[in-house]
Amino acid sequence: MSIKCTVTTDLQAKDKNGYSGIQKHVEHDENINHANQDIVFSETQFNQYDESPKTRAAIDQWNDEHFKDYVEEHDKHQREKGHAERQYGSVKNYLKRKKKATAVLTIGNMEVQSKLMQQFCPKTSYQEERLPDGTTHLVFKLRGQNNQPIPDNIAVAKQFYDCFNRALIHATNNNVGWAFKDKSRVNVGDYLHRGRYATNNDEMGISHIHYELATFGMTRGGKKRAAHVTNSLNQALVSLHHAVTGKYCSGRDATKWFRANMDQFALKCLEDELHKTYKVPQNKKILDFERKTKEDKTIQTGLSMEQLKAQHQEIADHQKAVKSLQDQAENLTSQNNDVQSQVATVTQNLNSIYEATTGRKALDKNGNVLSPLEMANGITKAARSSQKDKQQAEKDADAAQEKQTAAENQQKQLDQQLAHQRQQLQTLQNQISDTDEQIKQRKLQRIKDAQQEIDQNDLLGANNQPITVTENNITQIEQELDEWRQEQRTNWEVDKQNYRDELNNLTKELASNRTKKADLTNTNQQLNKQKQQLQNDNQIMQKQINGYKNQLVDTIAENAPEHKVESSLLKPNETAQPVISDTGRQQHLRQTLKYLMDTTTKVLQKIKTEATNFINQITQALTQPTQNQQSNPTSQHSPSLDLSNIKSSDKPFDYRKEQKLMNDPIIKLKKAILFATNDQLQKTSQQTKQSLKKQAEDEYEL
Repeated sequence: MSIKCTVTTDLQAKDKNGYSGIQKHVEHDENINHANQDIVFSETQFNQYDESPKTRAAIDQWNDEHFKDYVEEHDKHQREKGHAERQYGSVKNYLKRKKKATAVLTIGNMEVQSKLMQQFCPKTSYQEERLPDGTTHLVFKLRGQNNQPIPDNIAVAKQFYDCFNRALIHATNNNVGWAFKDKSRVNVGDYLHRGRYATNNDEMGISHIHYELATFGMTRGGKKRAAHVTNSLNQALVSLHHAVTGKYCSGRDATKWFRANMDQFALKCLEDELHKTYKVPQNKKILDFERKTKEDKTIQTGLSMEQLKAQHQEIADHQKAVKSLQDQAENLTSQNNDVQSQVATVTQNLNSIYEATTGRKALDKNGNVLSPLEMANGITKAARSSQKDKQQAEKDADAAQEKQTAAENQQKQLDQQLAHQRQQLQTLQNQISDTDEQIKQRKLQRIKDAQQEIDQNDLLGANNQPITVTENNITQIEQELDEWRQEQRTNWEVDKQNYRDELNNLTKELASNRTKKADLTNTNQQLNKQKQQLQNDNQIMQKQINGYKNQLVDTIAENAPEHKVESSLLKPNETAQPVISDTGRQQHLRQTLKYLMDTTTKVLQKIKTEATNFINQITQALTQPTQNQQSNPTSQHSPSLDLSNIKSSDKPFDYRKEQKLMNDPIIKLKKAILFATNDQLQKTSQQTKQSLKKQAEDEYEL
């Protein structure tokens, strides 16, 4: 017979810490005081973790692929609007401000795990342990005498838990998804991408996996804002649902749809692992999926331990109250019987006296038995009628009267006691009725509370149908609500630990900031002084830069009056003007100092090139021979040297410098002038005048 097994997928949109906030919870370090006290640390060795840098880098790369275009477009739009401070700058900065998602996948519960251990593991490999609440469950016996490890049992436990590890990891893989007839495919990892994870086999429940989720979805867009990407968990589920079904739905419906698919698939993964590991025939079903809803009539599940304890305690208190009331009723009945017996004895004695005194039975004319008072009166009358026995009769009558009075008093007391006992019995019966009514009202209140809790939390049953609580299903509904509250309580404990960690971090940061504050206060005045000095220096430097710019612009205007700035350096819809004009000068002054220096360098370089060419031209003209030049021309200067004035130099000879001087155009020109003849000087003068005249004419035409 297959085992009924539930599966739970718990998706959570955490705070900004995400998976990092629950790492201490999932690592199960024995040296840390965990809030969860039900951890079997000897079984922590069977947990599997993936928190490697490679996995983190894969998540970062996945996020970049899905959000990079959106972040770049957003930043570009903010820059165009003049809000550069609103830029994200990177995908990591964008996601840093968003909530992070995590998930927990759990297959089965403590009872399911114990049944599977009994079915597949040797009896010598596990033992029964009692929990603090009185319940028991099975754990592997991993150590024997003297606390020494038992290798065979460790191997059995590893084989058993590895089935859960492989099933949980496979069920949450990013390549799990849906294939369609057109050979297209939608993977869960396209919208909910698993990152770091940790399987926990050492908690007193059932094996489960905590894992990190990188989420991606597309908003539907509207009139005010176009569709855009988002890392919202709900929107990622809606987008995944739309990609698979082609239909849009709410975030709640998408979550239920995803859980339904994930739960069924996860149970199938565990079923396959158990079949392969323990060689179970394929036609033999091990686990049967169970969804706890009122519509499923085949559910075979009991109450949770807390509900069972509460119910047993309530029944025990009720039975105890009923037993006490029954004992009181029996005691009153016994007392009443005693009183009735005493009354019967007194009545019998009066009857005997009456018969002895009157000589007839104590009956009236109708044959009814006389009352004790009537018998006493008859005895008195009989005594009066008998003279002989008057004195004795009087005595007997007095005695009878005393007995009658005593009997009446006793009867009154008995009647009072009986009335009081009846009143107590009625009170007890009323208390029993009140108790039954209280139990009934308590049940109605339980129904009302359960229905109210379901409505407040928008809980739905199978097929997303509303849940209606009745007397028939209140126990089952309370069990499901208890499990749901336990999940919420677990989540709250995790969040509480996260908040404590965050508070500790903030406290440390506050202490560090207070220490820094003292240093900052001491240096604040120095920084202010430096700031003032820098401002003064900045003003001076700005004046110098403006002076340099004016000098550079003057140089450009003097040597290249028609120069215009490049169009890329102008404002929108602005036309470049010559530097000689006021507008062109202002355009040049707005440019950077480097641009003006580069432009001046180019202008001066151009002038230098033209001057060099002109000097080379003059030098060439001076060195060309003329027609009237003699074979041995007479130099214009005497080449004779006064050897007496020559002195030795105290500086070393630098041939590079000498070579540079020899190639200097000015030196060449001076040398040519010194060695030129009159004819060469005249010819060169005429050519120079003609060249200058032509240049002046060209400039005039321009």
